[in-house]
Amino acid sequence: MPPGVAQVQLIPIQELAPGAVAAIRNQVINALVIQVSRELSLPIEQLVVRDVRPYADLQLYGDTAADVTSERWGYTDTGTTPAFVAVNASTKTMADQRYVALFGVRDRHSGAVSGSATLAPLTGLANAKQVVSLVKVNVGGADKAIWDITSIYTYRDAKAGFTPSAVVIPQNASYVISYYKMGSIEVGAVTAPVTDEVAWLQLVGIVVEPRGKVISP
Repeated sequence: MPPGVAQVQLIPIQELAPGAVAAIRNQVINALVIQVSRELSLPIEQLVVRDVRPYADLQLYGDTAADVTSERWGYTDTGTTPAFVAVNASTKTMADQRYVALFGVRDRHSGAVSGSATLAPLTGLANAKQVVSLVKVNVGGADKAIWDITSIYTYRDAKAGFTPSAVVIPQNASYVISYYKMGSIEVGAVTAPVTDEVAWLQLVGIVVEPRGKVISP
């Protein structure tokens, strides 16, 4: 896994060769399994690899009661000021003996304009609802990556991007995940303030931890 960097342009899935996403995932898994085995002094056979969960693993939730403890990738925020918004509410600490590696983003939004009573869903506009342009991951008080996700909206379908430069959040490390939220969407002559759903962004990643911590295959 290449060293972490402060800015990475995610590669849209359409610009990756067939099988490249699986290759990136396998590369990330292999590197993280070796790291965890070494740091926990456990044989690889005693480790489990699984997909990352939004709430139980990353503590992602928005500012409404419906978001708390919910295993969903949506995030709700009522602010309209352009700024980075911490989507896990505040600095969190990764669980003991749990390591997370994030290496991509998928946009799962419905295609409607969020927070607008005047604009109907824009089925012909690839990024009609998405109001996030950057994803920032801070680990241990330092920014490990700022992902520019705007390139994935060049394409109408399968809005997803990946990078081999995975961000690792190790056990017991503090972390904050933030989205840069734009304050409004301009469509033609109409500007719609964005006041409710920030994003339906799925952070693509894996968890490596000891067998039996969550699952016992």
